[in-house]
Amino acid sequence: MREIQQGRFEELDGATVFGLARLRQDVFVVEQDCAYPDLDDNDFAPETVHFWIGEGTSPVACLRLLRDGPGWRIGRVCCVPAERGRGLSGTMLTAALDQVGPEAEVVLDSQVQASGFYRRYGFVEDGPEFIEDDIWHVPMRRIGK
Repeated sequence: MREIQQGRFEELDGATVFGLARLRQDVFVVEQDCAYPDLDDNDFAPETVHFWIGEGTSPVACLRLLRDGPGWRIGRVCCVPAERGRGLSGTMLTAALDQVGPEAEVVLDSQVQASGFYRRYGFVEDGPEFIEDDIWHVPMRRIGK
């Protein structure tokens, strides 16, 4: 099994940043047909940690963990189509949750069809469904133990 890698923006080399950006662009912008600025200031915020699985600077799955008020937010969870269903997103999600600890409150905005996946990791719906970039989402929260 491939190892999870992680790092803050300033720890990443240019090729890794490019690989993460390309993966997110391929999934969120091209595959899901959502023209929006995926790269934002949160990518290089001091406490943001990028997680990915892949060979060298070619990630096949990634997610982003960032500060959200007193808690944390997980976002940009994606995987290349050929690797879906192999547990990579769950492995990264577990690593991110382990990093913040069981006491931490963590939020995310799940695409509606993926909400069952997040429920398996202790997240519950935390508000009404909403449309973002023509895709239905639901806010979810994991309250620390």
